[in-house]
Amino acid sequence: MRMHRKLALIGLAAVALVATACQGKASEDQEAADPNVKAITYTMPAATELPAALQAIKDRGYINFGSKFDQPTTGQRNPATGKIEGFDSEMGRLLAQRIFGPQYTEGDSGNLRFVETISKNREEYLASGKIDALAATYTINDERKLKVDFAGPYYITGQGILTLKDKTDINTLEDLSGKKVCVAVGSNSLTNLETLNPKADISAPLADYSACREAVENGTYDALSTDEPILRGFLSASPDTFRIADTTFTTEPYGIASKHGDKEVRDFINDMLEEAYSNGDWVKAFEGTLGKAGAKTPTPPPVVRY
Repeated sequence: MRMHRKLALIGLAAVALVATACQGKASEDQEAADPNVKAITYTMPAATELPAALQAIKDRGYINFGSKFDQPTTGQRNPATGKIEGFDSEMGRLLAQRIFGPQYTEGDSGNLRFVETISKNREEYLASGKIDALAATYTINDERKLKVDFAGPYYITGQGILTLKDKTDINTLEDLSGKKVCVAVGSNSLTNLETLNPKADISAPLADYSACREAVENGTYDALSTDEPILRGFLSASPDTFRIADTTFTTEPYGIASKHGDKEVRDFINDMLEEAYSNGDWVKAFEGTLGKAGAKTPTPPPVVRY
């Protein structure tokens, strides 16, 4: 009898494990089949009044939002579901909910349409109207303010270094001297290294950071240098391949960019960020993305209006 009972209990446990696995698989399948299944649910209320440019977007029925598609935890296309995932893309979802309400739809025919935007074309896409706004690990600085408007910052980080796990001779900014370092074309990281360590070899930047990651992995470059959240995403995807040096050497305030010269839109997005700070939505976005890669949830940075 005891043996029969033990076997029965083992059987029930096995059934429970299978059921749990099936539920997880069903959830993934549902998300893949329906792009409007939201991984993170926000309380962000719809705005009762919109600036003229955003009212036109609402009347049109959709917002084109720029995001990286190749950076784990900040902006990456999930190969299983096709959805864009990451902290930056969640800023797009908060903005869409603020404009269209919590029942907004997402996808090629939805209210929120993500557009792949890399470092070298961010300003161009905003100026041409290809995108209406973007969050794409985009550092706020005075030079860029001449081309785009920035709301935020919504996150402050710093530039760091990623190398192969067994390459132990690169641990500081100074250690990059004489090393072949990969940075992205048009990035703030390239400009920073030109200034902070002109002895680092950054003569051959690549189109984007996923290309840099591959180039470091295959040994073409000694290191990749960019903002810590991007590096953390690559590390979380390949912890047996890479390591991050225990150093950052810049301050990078990330902003949500919109077309230059529309203060009402900029103020609207700043108001949205402050609402997300106060109602807990920002923390949800962080913990559901960067937090999963091991980043500790910080206090949201104060919005800087100009």
